[in-house]
Amino acid sequence: MPNSMAAAPATCGHAGGMGHRNLRFAAVMGLHTFISAGTYLLGKTAADAIPTLALGLLRFLIAGAGFLILARLRHLELWAVARTEWRTYLWAGFLGVTLNQLAFLGGLSFTLPSHAALLYALTPTVVLLLAWARGQERPGPRKLGGLALAFSGVLVLFSGKAGGVLPPRWLLGDLLVLVAVIAWAGYTVMSRPLVQKHGAQRATTLSILFGLAMFAPLGALGLPKLAVATVPPMAWVGLVYLGLMTSVVSYLLWFHALSTKEPSRVAIATNGQPVATAILAWIFYGQAITPVFAVGAVLVLGGVLLTQL
Repeated sequence: MPNSMAAAPATCGHAGGMGHRNLRFAAVMGLHTFISAGTYLLGKTAADAIPTLALGLLRFLIAGAGFLILARLRHLELWAVARTEWRTYLWAGFLGVTLNQLAFLGGLSFTLPSHAALLYALTPTVVLLLAWARGQERPGPRKLGGLALAFSGVLVLFSGKAGGVLPPRWLLGDLLVLVAVIAWAGYTVMSRPLVQKHGAQRATTLSILFGLAMFAPLGALGLPKLAVATVPPMAWVGLVYLGLMTSVVSYLLWFHALSTKEPSRVAIATNGQPVATAILAWIFYGQAITPVFAVGAVLVLGGVLLTQL
C-alpha cells in the first residue's frame, strides 16, 4: 500500500510534465504556422518585384546577420563545431537554404500563395517517408491515420480553392515549390541529430551560414537585375519579413520543436498552414472562405490533432 501511494504523485507529475510539454509544443508550432502563413502572403509581394536570386541573397544576408548577433549575445561557440562537422552542415545548408530557397522563391513568383501553402502541406508525407527510410521513426496506425486524414483535407482544400486567376506559368511554379518541399523535408530529417547534439540556435545558425556561403555567388548574379527604384514599399516589407520573421524566428521555432519531437510530428503540425494562410488572406485581402474550405480545414486540423494525442 505505501508503495502504490508513493507511486501516484510520480505518475501525476509525469503526466503533468507531458501535458506541459505538449502544450508548449502546440504553442510553438501554432506561432510557427502563422508566421509561415505570413511568409506566403508577404513573400509573394517580394517575389513578384525582386529577382529571385537577389531576393534569396538579401533575405539570408539579413537572416545571417540576425543569427550572428544572437550567437554573440549568447556567447555561442560556432567555429569549432563548424570545423569538425562542416560536411554535415554543408548538406544542411544546401538543402535548407540554397536548394529550398531557389525553388521556393522562384516558384512563388510563378504561382499563387494558396498553391504554395497547400503544396507545403505535403511536407509531413515526405518527412515521414525519409525518416522511415533512415530508421529514425516507425509510424504507428494512429500517426498514419492522422497523416491520411490531414492529407485528405489538403486535397479537399486544393479541389475547392478559389485562388483567383492563375498566373500563366503556375504549373512551373507549383513544380518548383514541390522541389522546395522535398528539399525542406530532407533538411528537417537530417537536422534533428544536429539539434539534439548542438542545440537549436547553434544548429540553425550554422545551417544558415553554410547555406548563405553557397547561395551568395548565385545570388550575386541577380543583383544587376535589381532595379531598386522600381521596387514598391510592400516588397521591401516582404523582404524584411522573410529575413527576420521567416528565416530567424520561424527557423528557431522549427528547430526548437525538432529538439522535443520526432521530425514527422513536427512536420504534421504545419498542416494548419493552408488554413492560417486563408484566414490571413481573408482578414487582410478580403478573400472569401468557402464551405469547401471549411470542410478541408476541419479535416486538416483533425488529422494534426490525431497525430499529437
